[in-house]
Amino acid sequence: MNAEKDFLIPVDSHNHSAQSPDGKNTLGEMAERACELGIEHYTVTDHLEINKFYDEEFPYEEPVRQSSLLLPPLIEEYKGRVDIHYGVELGQPVHDYELTERMLDSYDYEFIIGSCHMVKGWEDFYCLDYREVDPNYLLRLYFDELLEMAEWGKFDVLGHLTYPLRYIAGDFGINISMTQYEGIISEILKTLIKNNMGIEINTSGLRQKIGVTLPDEHYVRLYRRLGGEILTIGSDAHCTADLGKGIAEGIALAKKCGFDRIYYYDHRKPIAIKI
Repeated sequence: MNAEKDFLIPVDSHNHSAQSPDGKNTLGEMAERACELGIEHYTVTDHLEINKFYDEEFPYEEPVRQSSLLLPPLIEEYKGRVDIHYGVELGQPVHDYELTERMLDSYDYEFIIGSCHMVKGWEDFYCLDYREVDPNYLLRLYFDELLEMAEWGKFDVLGHLTYPLRYIAGDFGINISMTQYEGIISEILKTLIKNNMGIEINTSGLRQKIGVTLPDEHYVRLYRRLGGEILTIGSDAHCTADLGKGIAEGIALAKKCGFDRIYYYDHRKPIAIKI
């Protein structure tokens, strides 16, 4: 990196471009905004939803292929101004192991976020009406699936551990007693740690109704107490306007929970940044 450049934001390891079905800006526009904001290490993590791979509304094959062609020259173009990395947010990998393995073998991802946006047989948590479905039933399925993902273990960091609460607690205002899930969440975190994988502080909740990071302080502390070390921070931006948002607050939370470093990934290797 260019030693003369002043970087205002050390890292943003989770964000999306128009190569995702819900992204608003092109890869180039996102990279330019990262440069303007002074983000030092910027990782593109466009969606790859395994169980929606063949959907007519957004068939993933071509956008995924395009990203693999568009990103290498963009990385070169911005070298010295922003350190861009080629990542992916891998959604629902355990819904089709064969397809997941094919996609991971086909592309040279530097960083893989493992996420679950919907459990088997259900739509995205974002789409559900929690006045009509039992959120606790879905949360039990969700954490079971996260444990299956952690045991499978072919990603780097678990995305937004408490994702469903963004909608259940945030949008619908339903208070969930999370103590009933403490055991399985601890098991998920222990499994990640055993497999040398990490979690992220996803700062999107700070700009949404839920008003906290995903996961919040309690679970970041629990991860640390269990021996977790690998922690990434991402804005989960889907447009240039949200890029980099909440990163400073995420770093402050990491420090508060006992971390003295965070990480970004370079060719699947975690690189530490002192905070």
